[in-house]
Amino acid sequence: MRTPPRSTPAARKKRGYSREFTPQTTRRVRFTIDRIPPTLWDRVTVKARREGVSLRALTLRLLRDWADDEMTI
Repeated sequence: MRTPPRSTPAARKKRGYSREFTPQTTRRVRFTIDRIPPTLWDRVTVKARREGVSLRALTLRLLRDWADDEMTI
């Protein structure tokens, strides 16, 4: 009996880089989050894969919506 091929990074469908947030300057900002609860991170990554959303685009939308007062915390 043959075993099914394993999912490798090269075999997975690659999500496109969001052009919604193309920088208009050469200035770049790097943001790092640590100590994310593992169960929350697992749920987020599973949903992002299922819906074909990059985590970069998701994070930038959240930041934009909050800065534009479209959401509150």
